[in-house]
Amino acid sequence: MIVKMVHAIVALAAVAAAIFTGGQVYHLATRQSVTTTHSMQVGDLTRLYEEITPVAQLPKSAPIIVVLAGISAPIPNEVARDYLVPYANADKAELVYPAGYRESWNAGGCCGYAYYDNVDDVAFLTALAAKIDPGHARPLYLVGYSNGGRMAYRMACSAPGVYDAYAVVKADPQPGCVVSKPTTILQVASKDDNAVPYEPGDDAKETPAATVQIARLRSAGACATAPVDTDQSGWLTYTEWGCSDDTRVGFAVYAAGVHAFPPPEPYEPAAAAVIWSFFENAKTISALPT
Repeated sequence: MIVKMVHAIVALAAVAAAIFTGGQVYHLATRQSVTTTHSMQVGDLTRLYEEITPVAQLPKSAPIIVVLAGISAPIPNEVARDYLVPYANADKAELVYPAGYRESWNAGGCCGYAYYDNVDDVAFLTALAAKIDPGHARPLYLVGYSNGGRMAYRMACSAPGVYDAYAVVKADPQPGCVVSKPTTILQVASKDDNAVPYEPGDDAKETPAATVQIARLRSAGACATAPVDTDQSGWLTYTEWGCSDDTRVGFAVYAAGVHAFPPPEPYEPAAAAVIWSFFENAKTISALPT
């Protein structure tokens, strides 16, 4: 284990915050956290991942959130994009950012070098879960954006039970990947996404449409017809259904944002706040911690 740096941040009045990772600084949060880099052997490959943990020791009830980057995104770029580090800085969660194979994930049928070199990313993410949470003693969540979101779906399809809940941002499952059992999962979409269509007939190349996928998830989970939670605030319309086996399906739809991870500005509430509230089963979507 290599300790890369300890975050000791003194915020100025004009500076909202700062995150340090991989030698870079991002203006996002004001609390302390520690970033460490680890390696593990999976098959013939040495795989890397970064942990971002609070300085204070977390209780067993605090979740570990594993975040899968989009294609061609190194970890610092994903950290800057998804705005999840404030939750580590606020002593609420531990974050883990596994490095994709040549910045890609083999989601089954795509994408990039990971797919072309037939990398077993299911084995990697399964082994990673056991490494960071021995005995599965803590809540363990998986977040994926774009290519990383497709990979999150592959885990839900191929290795259900490894992770307790999922948040998929702007992604579809690959053909043949069917979530066939009740699963706690959040789908984040934009009505103008130019890659993942919001509904059938939209001008976007991937399938299925987000509304179609949500219908499939609700069917697999035997979800109630009436939602247990609905909210409309700013750019976001949020709906959540209660499903069998105490699972939930959430649908966060942004009025705009194309194929990007919704940041705090201008797309309030930020996707990070929506994801956190979903994982915490909160009745309202809170703002990012400061």
